Amino acid sequence: MHEASDFKSFLAMPVRGYDFYEPWVERALDGDHLAFGNQPVLSLAETSASSGKAKLIPHNRSSLAAMQKFSRLVLLFKLAREPNYIPRFSRWMLVTASSGVRMERGLPIGFVSGLVYRHTYRQNRWIMLPTPEVSEITDWQQRIQSAATEALQRRVGTLFGVPAYLIHFMREASKQRPGGLAEVWPLLRTVYYSGTGIDSHRAELEQLAQRPLKARALYMATEAVMGAELDSEDTGLFRLIPQLAIFAFRESDEAEGRLKALWELELGRRYEVFISTYSGLFHYKIGDVLEVASLKPLLFRFAGRSDHEINLATEKISSGQAEKAMASVAPKAGVSALRFVVMPHPGGARRHLWVLEAAGHGRPDAAEAAIDEAMGRINPSYLALRQGGAVLEAPEVRILPEGAFDPYIKQGMDRRGQFKFRHIYPDWKLFIENTGLAEGDIQP
Repeated sequence: MHEASDFKSFLAMPVRGYDFYEPWVERALDGDHLAFGNQPVLSLAETSASSGKAKLIPHNRSSLAAMQKFSRLVLLFKLAREPNYIPRFSRWMLVTASSGVRMERGLPIGFVSGLVYRHTYRQNRWIMLPTPEVSEITDWQQRIQSAATEALQRRVGTLFGVPAYLIHFMREASKQRPGGLAEVWPLLRTVYYSGTGIDSHRAELEQLAQRPLKARALYMATEAVMGAELDSEDTGLFRLIPQLAIFAFRESDEAEGRLKALWELELGRRYEVFISTYSGLFHYKIGDVLEVASLKPLLFRFAGRSDHEINLATEKISSGQAEKAMASVAPKAGVSALRFVVMPHPGGARRHLWVLEAAGHGRPDAAEAAIDEAMGRINPSYLALRQGGAVLEAPEVRILPEGAFDPYIKQGMDRRGQFKFRHIYPDWKLFIENTGLAEGDIQP
């Protein structure tokens, strides 16, 4: 900060990634708890390592307080906008990674959801589930089973978590209570979600809950909590909250473009977002790309990751687009809407390869046609480039047997305790390396 005398000069400061901060993390672990500023590092939050090696993100008193402030804001919104919500009468069910921490060289290390849980539960134990005894269970399946058993004895009114985690929880609860969940949780009406989109999970969540659910997006990362869907409509659009972090933006297709402030953004444009946090990160590259959906009020939608995008010919297929396409393709083609990967085709530079997992009797021809149609509907650039096959050829599909991705998911859960299914890969070699599948599964 000493390099910046005003906000304009602040925006001119360089963007930094984790590689720049990693030596300071090591200093903190070596005992220099003031390595990131005049507030000591209290804990390190561990990322899920979905893109490689796990990162350790510092947090201090102010950054953890910002997360608690965010929790209070969301709770106040729920009180103001949901007339049937009565605190203490129904519970929030948090389905997250384990809240357990390990001590390493004098600092507690854990997933940010666990660190926030430990601070929040002290003040809100009367509205939160699971209890600490359950939330600290490290084995994923055992934690889900215990959480469901505990929740079935209480009035659950709100779910919070990554959509894929919520699906596992609701399936387990339904398994334990075969008669259905509508009567067990008559007050369950709302889902607050983060980490991924909810579109491909929503139908099953509502089927398991046996009623329509309102879904509200929260924009959160290991580094900071940043935004929330704070409008009455169920749109999936969220507001960034400047009191929680300082935001800077760069055009997503300009790798070296200048950073812009919130008030300089344009409707419909996509920007990579960089954050400066209370814990001492400045212009930190989190890798997220946001699209401006409205200027008054300023609303965003998550558009994907800067490094999770396929761009063979300016079509720019993002994770969000692929998930949206698969939500409509899955029932037509007998495949899973959640377990799939997209990559450039190993045998040609003008087509995409979709690796899907069967859910019943998978039909490759039906999947190829449905994916082509869905992507053309979702992505105008894709549609234009597919006209007559002049630039992009039709996608090719490989359908793997049911359960083919199980080892990949189990490996991630066993290694890290939480897992994000990565849907976009820039090349097939990285896909093989990360998933452990055989080269023959994707090669022509």
